[in-house]
Amino acid sequence: FPAVAAAPADDEDPAPSGNGGISGPIGALVFLGINIVKMLLRTVFLTGNFKFNLDNNRKGTIRSACFLLTFTIVHVAGNFVGMIKGPLEANGEGYFFDRLAWTGGFGIWKEGPLGMSVVELYLAAALCLHVSVALKRSWDISLNYTIGTGRWNMLLSGLTILFFLTIHLADIRFSTKMTYTMLRPPTYFVAFPGVLEGRVFYETDESIPLARVRDIYSREVALFKDVGTSVLYTACIVVFWAHMLIGWKKLVPADAMQIPKDHVRVVTWLGWVASTAIVSMYLSVVWFTYFAPIQQVEHVA
Repeated sequence: FPAVAAAPADDEDPAPSGNGGISGPIGALVFLGINIVKMLLRTVFLTGNFKFNLDNNRKGTIRSACFLLTFTIVHVAGNFVGMIKGPLEANGEGYFFDRLAWTGGFGIWKEGPLGMSVVELYLAAALCLHVSVALKRSWDISLNYTIGTGRWNMLLSGLTILFFLTIHLADIRFSTKMTYTMLRPPTYFVAFPGVLEGRVFYETDESIPLARVRDIYSREVALFKDVGTSVLYTACIVVFWAHMLIGWKKLVPADAMQIPKDHVRVVTWLGWVASTAIVSMYLSVVWFTYFAPIQQVEHVA
């Protein structure tokens, strides 16, 4: 393939030299936090990729990656706590997002496409941006190298993750095998009286009416009690881990991130630690469910 250069818009002001005025690990955390927030605020629509054609501007992958990583942290934390705390918490978390479905309709329709909330729609937009720009960059740049050079690592691991996401969405979010149960959802989305005891997404006050909700807990039990499914999820999560480690190492020194050069090493390690924590929690959900005794849930039509 003829070599295609990265889009000129990749060129931004170089990252600051030195420590940016704040030294040590505190400085690394400060600049990481500030620049992640900047990336989140400019995730999809201010990347410069969408003109009359899609170019390979690196900002599209960087900003969308920051948003997807942030969502992943929230998602895995909810999954981890939900499965450990049991069916009420797991199903309550699912209903929390179901209650937001109306936001996807933007006040025009009752709910968004496929019952998706505005958060899910934005997440889908970020994912589509990330995948499309990554594929464009791989086609223009990486395919000019052999697999042995390592230039295909992000492409191959990314395609594996895309395969995994398709399976995961079919298994959970859009499953045709979902059952339903009843619980008392918090009036204001979060059970504030129960937060300190680890009860976030359901109420125990019997004056609060019951609501019919998806039984996500039983669906995950049905999936992860099967050893083949658990092994498949484990393999794909490990590939996801590798994708995050490699991608974060490439992302941190990029000019778009504006991490002062003296902090690049520490910020890289912080990202690797966070990635390892994320993957550990995802794997814990799978194998905790596999080994833990099943808690019975009363189903309704």
